[in-house]
Amino acid sequence: MKKLISCALMLCILVTSGIGVFADGTDVTLSENFVKVKIPFPNTIEDRNSWLTRARYKDSGEVIPLSMAYHDYVYATIPVEYKNREIEAFVPEARQFADADDSNPDFHDFKMLSRVNVIRGNEKGEANIYDNVTRAEAVAMIIRFLGLEGLAWEYTGEISADYTQTDDFKDVLKTDWFYYVVTYARMCGIVEGDSPDIFAPYRNVTREELTVMIARALQYANLRCSKSSVTNYADEDKISDWAKDAYDFIGQNIVSDYDNTDPEHPVRLLNPQKAATRADVAYILNNAQDDCQLYASELAEMFGFDKEMPVIDGSTSTYPFTQAVYGALFCNGETHSQYPQKHSKSHASYQRLINGEVDMLFASVYPASDILKMAEDKGVELELIPIAYDAMIFFTNKDNPATGLTKEQITDIYVNDSYDNWSEVGGSNALLYPYCRNNDSGSHAQMEKHFLNGNEIHPEVQKETSYIMSDILTDVMAAKTENPVGYALGYSIYYYYHNMFWFYPVEEELKLLAIDGVMPTDETIANGTYPLSNNAYVVIRKDTPKDSPARKMAEFMLTEAGQNCVENAGYGRLK
Repeated sequence: MKKLISCALMLCILVTSGIGVFADGTDVTLSENFVKVKIPFPNTIEDRNSWLTRARYKDSGEVIPLSMAYHDYVYATIPVEYKNREIEAFVPEARQFADADDSNPDFHDFKMLSRVNVIRGNEKGEANIYDNVTRAEAVAMIIRFLGLEGLAWEYTGEISADYTQTDDFKDVLKTDWFYYVVTYARMCGIVEGDSPDIFAPYRNVTREELTVMIARALQYANLRCSKSSVTNYADEDKISDWAKDAYDFIGQNIVSDYDNTDPEHPVRLLNPQKAATRADVAYILNNAQDDCQLYASELAEMFGFDKEMPVIDGSTSTYPFTQAVYGALFCNGETHSQYPQKHSKSHASYQRLINGEVDMLFASVYPASDILKMAEDKGVELELIPIAYDAMIFFTNKDNPATGLTKEQITDIYVNDSYDNWSEVGGSNALLYPYCRNNDSGSHAQMEKHFLNGNEIHPEVQKETSYIMSDILTDVMAAKTENPVGYALGYSIYYYYHNMFWFYPVEEELKLLAIDGVMPTDETIANGTYPLSNNAYVVIRKDTPKDSPARKMAEFMLTEAGQNCVENAGYGRLK
């Protein structure tokens, strides 16, 4: 094994990060073990087949599993040893399995992986998708998925003459069909044995063993996965300690079973000790193929974001900006190492910016007075760069006859607690239940800007405080009363309010109120006739260097592509 270990070390030290160009003009990005290359998408392939387009080595015709079309290019992730091989684009054919069942959705993964030669079938041409997989079979598919099969043959064939079987797994013989893949996978750190010298190649691989193998393989290729949003796995506690990090890494590509035994409370089961089937392997690998390849767009390269992205934070309502930006700049942007899973909320994100923990914010509100004081105390000056239109809005229950309020009435309601009935502000005879946000929220900063004038929200009103941005929507919905009749009043941010229709019955149960006779609309906010119109901002520290990623992001957001991100995030683009 000494020869193999030395090869692994050589692989790590001979290649450094950087950008280069092949002799044929192909762009190449170097990493430690793999390189990312791209070529123009050929006009000989129809656009409708772009989703099936892959790359192959021109000298051998060997398909590259980790390849895909993105925008106007075909990208591939290949072993660094192959960085000088020319690649070309083509549409590979799927294998025709003898037991194919196109009505079975599980066959989709098999067909896709058969196109890139990861799944081959048995000697009878059968897929046998529900057969259990041995540890050796799993390793073979994983090595093919990484495009390492040729290197595995090469390196195992170069083992020195004094190599003895005792240096390796005792149950993996040189005469075994899987010797080269298991030996190479061990060298790459993808597999371990049941013990230092026992691999157990014929034992069925468990789901958690498979998950660990694939996670290590993806890490070896410098690939990442999107995080999972599923939270109802009923048996997460059954995952062995040594496999938990792998499950977290695999993220949304985890294989699981759906348990509908109790239709009222269906759950998902990981069954980590269950023997993995060929369908399980195909599910994870095919999803990883789609999800884990990260490629930078031309836009990203133009602004230097392929080399460095700013560390982004912001308010809850502006998280769609971050999602839209990463979606525009990268293929599978959610797998980028700097992609934030969420924003820290308005107040906390401003604190992080002032403390130098992040490079920039997407903010829908001007910083609150305590944030400005904190910045001043720390000698930090904030710079707000408008990138979109937004506005503060007030809303009530849908069946409330009231249609609007004046700014003066809003101040009287929230600062002076002057009214307890809608009839006192031009509405019908119904109790008025005002709701407010907590003082460290972005919405409260809007209240400070437009209504408080240095005052505090009245203590009686503060008794009905919504501490989460979405809560004020549901709190106002739930506050309506029938006997006596009463309607609630709440406030938020215009585009956040409208984007929440995906999650809450906003349009069915709530309605916006006119302020000083003007309804908030895209047009009135953009032209400034709505009195509570605002901007959304990129916020940076004033001393941020001119050529920094944060300033480049502010510049990008004002381009046509950046304004498309604004629109895709659900905000109003600047005129």
